[in-house]
Parts: sequence; C-alpha cells; structure tokens
Amino acid sequence: MTDRLERLLNLVIALRETRRPMTAADIRERVAGYDQPDADAFRRMFERDKADLRALGVPVETAPLDRYDDRAGYRIDPRAYDLPEVHLAGDELAALAVALQATGLADEAGYGLLKLEVDAGDPGGARAADPRLGVALDAPHRATLMEAQLTRTTVRFSYSRPGEPAATRTVDPWALVHRRGRWYLVGRDHDRDDRRAFRLDRIDSDVRAVGGPGAFRPPPGDIGVDDVVPPPPAAGPATATVVAAEAVAWQVARRARGGGSDAGDGWTEFTVTVVDPDDFLGWALEYGPELRVVDPPELRDAVVARLEALLA
Repeated sequence: MTDRLERLLNLVIALRETRRPMTAADIRERVAGYDQPDADAFRRMFERDKADLRALGVPVETAPLDRYDDRAGYRIDPRAYDLPEVHLAGDELAALAVALQATGLADEAGYGLLKLEVDAGDPGGARAADPRLGVALDAPHRATLMEAQLTRTTVRFSYSRPGEPAATRTVDPWALVHRRGRWYLVGRDHDRDDRRAFRLDRIDSDVRAVGGPGAFRPPPGDIGVDDVVPPPPAAGPATATVVAAEAVAWQVARRARGGGSDAGDGWTEFTVTVVDPDDFLGWALEYGPELRVVDPPELRDAVVARLEALLA
C-alpha cells in the first residue's frame, strides 16, 4: 500500500510539473515506481492508477504532444488541479485554532495557521497567548464554560470591569464567542434579567455550577456580541509609536508594521497597530523598561498611570 501511494504521488507530481504532455513511455522511464520490465504489466498498472486518480478528482488530461505529433500524452493542468488561495476571516481563524487545540494538533499545525493569518492580511492582529498562532487558542475558564453551555447549566462567578469593584454574576451561558482577539461569554444575567456579554479574562474567580443540567434553553439563531462590543472605527485601527531595546526588538517586530527604524543608542522605533487599547497596554507592559510608548500621548499617559498604580 505504501509503495502504491508513493507511486501515485510521484505520478501526480510528474504530470502536474511537466510543461509538455508525457507519453506512456516517458512515464515508464522517468517516474519512480513504473520500472516494470514487462510492458504489459506497466500498461495495466498505469491504466489502473490513471483511473484511480480520475476517480479521486485529479484531472489527468489526455492531449496530443504537439501539432505535429498526434501521439497521446498525459498531463495535469495546474489551473484545474491546484486549490484556490485560502483567505479566512478572524472568526474563522479562531474556530480553526480551537479545533487544533481540541484535537491536540496545535503544536504540529501552529505554523500553518500562522501562515493563514498572514495570508489573511492581518499578521499583527489579535496577538494572544500563543504568538505562533496569532489568535487566542484559549482563555481562562473556557473549558468549564463550554461544558456548562453544552449541558445548559447555570454558572456563578466573580467579574471585574475596569474602574468598578468585582461583583458576583449568575449567568445562563448561551454561547462562547470570539471577537477581535477576545473570548466572551454571552448569556442571560440573572441579576439584571437581561442579555449580557462577559470577557473571560475578567472573570477573577472559579466558575461554579448553580443547580443541575438543562436549567435553561438558549435563544434560537446565531448569538453574537456586536451589540455589546462595538466594532472597530470605520477608519480602521489606530497605531502607536514605540521604541524597543535591542534585547526585545525582534519580539516587538512580530507585532509591528514594517521592520522598524534606528532610534539611536541601540533602540529601534516601530509602528504598532492598536485594535484594543486594553490589549495594547497589557502587551506593552510585559516588556517593562525595555519598551517605551512614544505616541499617541493618551496611550503613553495610560502606560504611566498603570505603572504608577503598580508602584502605589
């Protein structure tokens, strides 16, 4: 079976790459796996392989060698065989990332997913826990909340919003939604008797079940967060200017637009896309004194305020 698969792959590669149709004699001489001494055995094998490839959807064409030679030749037209370019939206990339994690293939397929992110035109987009993937593979409590969603079990947790004290929330988990690099729980908030969305990274306690399975029925149709999480501005995401020390410049470059410019004294200046200011601040602060936010002033002031709060 291995030999046959290898032979079929060799035949596909040869027929796809050839510029001039290959005759049966060319295939017997030049394609590995078809070196049978008996011509009849070769012909039977080749006809069987050709039929199998066509049954699989591989467009093996029969064509004359040229206008002066009417002998039959074989080729695979790349335009009919090659897959079109794949361009996935951010939510589609996130769904694929979750599938890879759930199947245990994130390590093996991570760089392939990163290539899809680059091809989608947003290589510096929602940078998350696994920088190889560029989209959030996981978030705090996601597994627990997914189980509660599937079993329709009400949950309770402590939730903190910026500038507000933590509060206990009791929620019917309708759906987990990925939006602009963040995971949200969407459901009915019992305390407010209304639909709400909760960012998973702002849940600051264990998620506990309240009651048993089958406690609620989610609403029909798609469940999103667009009415809770505003879309990006029509003009597109903002940018920030940062300077990075030599030790971290290569890491900052992965999120930046362009390769950066020399800022003197071993520092490099970069322009970084800012989709979510909160996310940007967390990312910038990870580098400590080796990254400085230069512009815009409001982001620089926000970094200073965070540092002063830490010192206090």
